[in-house]
Amino acid sequence: MNDDRKTKQQLLEELVQERERSAQAEERSLALQEVSKLVAAAHDTDEVLDLIVNEATRLVGAKAAFIRLLEGSVGVPAAATASAAGFLAETELTPASSLEDRETVAGQVMAANKPRVLEDATTSEMVTPHNRLLAEKYGFYGTASIPLVVNAQAIGLFAVFDGSVRLFTEDEVSLLSAFADQASLAIEKARL
Repeated sequence: MNDDRKTKQQLLEELVQERERSAQAEERSLALQEVSKLVAAAHDTDEVLDLIVNEATRLVGAKAAFIRLLEGSVGVPAAATASAAGFLAETELTPASSLEDRETVAGQVMAANKPRVLEDATTSEMVTPHNRLLAEKYGFYGTASIPLVVNAQAIGLFAVFDGSVRLFTEDEVSLLSAFADQASLAIEKARL
């Protein structure tokens, strides 16, 4: 009898977990639809990019996010959550941080046009020493970096930070990539 209860309890827990996953997937889908509508109708690219960084951060339970656009070889801030603004401002105090430096996570993401995750930005050698200190100061640990791509060319970087040491999941990276695609579309539309 005890084994039957354990099995029933396990089944109930699995059902609850599946319902939570389904609700989360629906919430993510609705958020992407909302961003897509805004991209299609928007005349204000800044508004779209702000919505993207904030919604993506909320949906993956992260702490902060920002978008930098490539101007020459320098990443220029385009949008940020309120919690990333200080970090972003302080990174601007360093000599022109290049998004094309292949020793950094940003450079690798831009060169390969593929997302990259770091478990801890405060200890990774792929983050510049100055930015490791800033990540620690602001409590940014787990990091997902996603390229913004137009016509197979990287035009910027979407970075998302968690407040704990962790790796973003494949599902989270997939969702963040979908948001990065929407950001790329909005930027391309604004440039036309």
